[in-house]
Order: sequence, then C-alpha cells, then structure tokens
Amino acid sequence: MNKSVLTYILIVGIAGTAGITAGIVGKRLLGQEEIDYSGFNPEEFRADGEALLAEYSSDPSKNFTAPELVAIGLQKYKNCENSYSTGIGTAATVVEQTIRNFQIKNGDQYFEESISKSSMVGVANRAIQNGKDGEINLFLGKATGSETATYPETGTTYSKEDYKAYLGKTLDEMFVYLISNNSVLKDGTEVKKNANSVEVTLNLNPEIATYYYKIQMKNISNLDKLPVFSYLKHTYTFDKNMMLKSAYVDEAYSASMGITVNIHNTINYTYYADEYMKIPDYNENLDYTVKGE
Repeated sequence: MNKSVLTYILIVGIAGTAGITAGIVGKRLLGQEEIDYSGFNPEEFRADGEALLAEYSSDPSKNFTAPELVAIGLQKYKNCENSYSTGIGTAATVVEQTIRNFQIKNGDQYFEESISKSSMVGVANRAIQNGKDGEINLFLGKATGSETATYPETGTTYSKEDYKAYLGKTLDEMFVYLISNNSVLKDGTEVKKNANSVEVTLNLNPEIATYYYKIQMKNISNLDKLPVFSYLKHTYTFDKNMMLKSAYVDEAYSASMGITVNIHNTINYTYYADEYMKIPDYNENLDYTVKGE
C-alpha cells in the first residue's frame, strides 16, 4: 500500500434511473467505471428546495416523493438562523480511519471542519465563510487525535466561485449531494412515517448524486481522477414537521493516486436546528460529543 494514498484520499470535507444519462459517458478503466461528465449539467438534477418547501408549507398532506421530502427537510434546516451538526464515522480500507465533521451556521456566518485520523495518518481542514456572498478561508491542518487538530493562523482565501469549483460547494449550500427525483434509484428508496417522525431512505444514483462530492474529493485529496462510487445510500430522519434530525450515510467507492484502493465509509450525522454554537478560534478544538434529546 502506498502510504501517500492513505494520507490524502480519506478526507471527508447527498424517478430513478440506473443508466448513464444527460451527457454522462461511462468507460472501462482498470476494471472500474470511469465517468466522463462532458455535457453534463448537474443543476438539472438538483431539486428546487425553496419551491418544494413552499408547497409543503401550503399543503403538508400532499403526496411528496422520497427525494422531494428530503429536499424539503434539507431546505428547512438550511433556512434556520442558527444551527450546527456533527458527523461521526469510519472509513474502512487497508487500515480503519476515523471521520469527524462539524458544521456551524450563525446567521450569515458559516464554518466547517473535517478531521480524519488513523494509525498512519492525520489530516484536517477548516473553512470559514463570512456572509452568504462572502469570501471563504480554507485552513489545512494536522489531526492530533480523532477529534482534535492544529491549524495555521492564516489560510487560503477563495471567492465563492473559485471555492465551489475547487471543493464542489460553498459553505452556505451546506449539502454537497445532488438530490432530486432524477438522482435516485427506485429500488431501496422508501418513506416511513409515524406520528412523530418521517424516515426517508434514498438509494442514490452513484453517477449523478455524487458529482460535486467527487470534485471535492479529487481536488482536496490530489487524486489522479474522480473517484468511482459503487453505491451511495442515505437514511434521513425528520421530525413530524420535516425538520432534519439525523442522517446515516453508507457509501463505497474506489480512489486512485498511483494505485487504486477501495473504501467503505459509514457516517452518522446529528443536526441541531435553531441552536447556537460559537464558531471556534483557529486553535480551538470542538466538542464532538453528541448531546441527548
């Protein structure tokens, strides 16, 4: 195993069709399906969350599809004045690697952190966006533990456009996956409702839903090419009013940097809507302990 591969690739910074569509062309390379996205318009596969939320607010009893319900819940969470979330998971490959993600929104101030640590490597990054249309500062650090890291005092400043081109999304977008009726597979996608909650499981099209995520992974990890996903499954839990409470991500992909390795990530996210969390100073560690209800 090339150690440099593990050093970089495991940084973790959402009517189905199983075929290649909308300009995506598949070809075989080293036994893996490499996708050429020439002519692909990713925004055609993003649901209009604001419009769907307005429909839901007008008539919550309407029969929305599974991806529409997810789009409604994600948009409702994004619209909160204050919020924060934690992600805790593992990446399984030659060695097991811990994954930690933290996301904070305070008004129009946004913060994200990703930490990945194993017995061989420790990598971390933080980003801060001041204002919905403001510039974004990216700080590349070093993980000192599964939930701790050190960072430089100054980072690299990007415009929103340059940051999205580099990492697939800006901080105010909050969610990197393409989710719509046209980015999920029918098999394995379902909705479960009870008096107090709504649970939605999405079996996402790995070629479509991951478009921006692949860009993020390739650029921040210096991969030879876009990673190749074999599957991507999400399970979202909302309260009875469609406020986002938690999500579980199960994904498998291959990534190449000189050699190709297979990776399986599982991550549990917990979301705290309408709750305030102070954005940390550059050298201040966060508490990843998930608090109870």
